[in-house]
Amino acid sequence: MFILFVLTRTLLFSAGNVEQKHKDTNVIQSNLKINAFLDTSMLQINEGRIEFQNEFEKLTGIELVIIQPPHQQYMEKLLIQLASGNLPDICEVYASYLPQLVSDKVIIPLDEYIKKSRYMNSIYPYFIDAVKYKDGHIYGIQSRAGGGCITYIRKDWLDNLGLTMPKTWNEFVHILRAFTFDDPDGNGKNDTFGYTEPLGVDCSDWDWYNRTIMLDTRIDIYFKNGKWVDGFQEPGMRDALKRYRNLYEEGVIDKDLFTNTTSTARSKLYSNQVGIFAYWANHWARNLWDRAKNKLGDQAEVVPMSRILGQNYIRRIAPLLVITVESKNPDMVFTNFIDNQYDKGKIQTLFTYGVKGYHWDFDADGTFHFLINPNDSQKNLFMKAYVPPMSVQNDWVQSIQVDPVAKPAIDLFNKYSKQDPLKVGGVYYVNYYSEITNSLKPDIFARIVLGEYTIDEGLALYKKTAEKLHIDDIIAELNK
Repeated sequence: MFILFVLTRTLLFSAGNVEQKHKDTNVIQSNLKINAFLDTSMLQINEGRIEFQNEFEKLTGIELVIIQPPHQQYMEKLLIQLASGNLPDICEVYASYLPQLVSDKVIIPLDEYIKKSRYMNSIYPYFIDAVKYKDGHIYGIQSRAGGGCITYIRKDWLDNLGLTMPKTWNEFVHILRAFTFDDPDGNGKNDTFGYTEPLGVDCSDWDWYNRTIMLDTRIDIYFKNGKWVDGFQEPGMRDALKRYRNLYEEGVIDKDLFTNTTSTARSKLYSNQVGIFAYWANHWARNLWDRAKNKLGDQAEVVPMSRILGQNYIRRIAPLLVITVESKNPDMVFTNFIDNQYDKGKIQTLFTYGVKGYHWDFDADGTFHFLINPNDSQKNLFMKAYVPPMSVQNDWVQSIQVDPVAKPAIDLFNKYSKQDPLKVGGVYYVNYYSEITNSLKPDIFARIVLGEYTIDEGLALYKKTAEKLHIDDIIAELNK
């Protein structure tokens, strides 16, 4: 069993110390309830969610009722719930939907609660600045530090071929070719390729996954040099498309690039089909490492690939916790479900690690470790409760040793990532942005890479179609 974090009782989780230092964290109240509508980032029923809710009530005196739809249907179900008039007290909202909820006046500003909060000042300012609305208000607090993707590589394949980590584009292409044509797994068959991405139907924003070949180019509308621009019409897009198309035609990247789901793309990495893969820079570094070893043996090593010169990563805004206009006691909801998550004590411990004795515990020598999920047939360890330990937003000094497998991924991402700010458009944004981003751009991009259009033809068609869909008006709204 891998011990994810190491600490002693006397440093952080000593029951006596925590109780004494944080005994006034919450005022125990009775007959209070918080109805929360949350995504699958919260523990599932089979991950100890009931135990989490019971512990929350024990610590606060407040009953926590959680509605948790399937992840792929989350926003659809939430919008239906909000439209029904039966609003929860608090819900988790993807940042792109915030303007709609503000316009519909179903959520409240949180400024007054932030000003009088006990713990909000411990959050690093850039996490708050990124979610300021154009009217100056803050309507949601990020549920965790926003993440992003880096590139992972089969280090054992590098070692098998006597290669080292790429640092430049040319070195990267050389490795793609070697992973495709030089039998990196040593099975004597021509059955591998260099690179894959999950760009299929369950991937709503390609910019998270394509950071390797795109380098510093973006597909989406993004904030550049103080203004919003359409990445698809930026000068670098032509070169990015050329890189993709050349690699695709050469056969060194996955032919299923545009149909891959996140699951199928991941599985190719730890089933000896592909050697390089872009994915999330968090606990997934550990997941990929473990799953490759479980599937292929101890010789398999999936590690973060070094940054290629000119490459950058994107830190997205995490889902936001917002309070609805129907909450009868928004002060209580904010204090107990949002603010107290940053108490550096009992509540932050619960939201980060879960329940002692169910999600984590101490060994006889006082060493902290996550426990095996009793409902998991694969006997996987718990990794988090609601907030991943490596995604806390405040200055809580966790007296822990960070997972040595995940730490290089986190460090790499933190060093080279750029924080995306909140997009707040108007009527054109609401009506046309999704079609441009989720339909037009992926379609044109794929057809260019697959050779159905030349780069010039594809970009010209995009420009013509996007203008009809008011791309210029969208950009103007964002830049107001």
